[in-house]
Amino acid sequence: MGMTETKSGKDTYSSAIASAYHYIDWVLSAFKPYLRGDIVEVGIGHGSYFETLAQYGNYVGIDIDPRSVREAQLRFPGVRFEQADILQPGFLKDFLPGKADAIVSINVLEHIADDQAALANLADALKVGGTLLISVPAMMGLYNDLDRLAGHCRRYHLSDFERMLAPLPVQIDRLCYFNPIGGLGWWANRFKSHDSLDSNAVNGQIKFFDKYIVPISKIVDPLSRRFFGQSLTCIARRL
Repeated sequence: MGMTETKSGKDTYSSAIASAYHYIDWVLSAFKPYLRGDIVEVGIGHGSYFETLAQYGNYVGIDIDPRSVREAQLRFPGVRFEQADILQPGFLKDFLPGKADAIVSINVLEHIADDQAALANLADALKVGGTLLISVPAMMGLYNDLDRLAGHCRRYHLSDFERMLAPLPVQIDRLCYFNPIGGLGWWANRFKSHDSLDSNAVNGQIKFFDKYIVPISKIVDPLSRRFFGQSLTCIARRL
């Protein structure tokens, strides 16, 4: 998929996702064993991942969008939120010169035209033995109006990440698809026209999915990780 309009902050997600706590906990469940020390969340977005991530170490949240940073600072006084651009080499050096033990990037890379450069900078920002924890939308065949509205340049296949990580000083610990039932729902949205990410219809889908579908998709997920899912999960350690 070609370049889309560059978007950031609230323009990139539906408001209901901030309170989809069953889904949020499921996304983070694969990452929790790797969370320790200095933890950097890239792309703080709605801020709901912070509440879990900060329990595991010294948290810093970064975002390219100054509005998101200001809102996070107001919502969570005393927590470190910084404006930074992961396309800039050494993007952590001003506020975390010792580099990170874990970098969490959830639904960020798909917004960036030069995702290879961004991924290389993320790997470089890790301490040796540190872990890159990534979730991105999966499978270009699922691309629809919701991706376009969110400013997604692409969705990813496992082979895309294998190719992008190959030249980097990392070892892949886990690379798989995630959330098969959500993938079917996203596919169904290809046949609907959407003009807003924050419509009642879209937010209603998210609330229904979080309450009723997440438990089902969690059961099916181990069976489909090699071939289908709404998202892709990548865990890679810095060598």
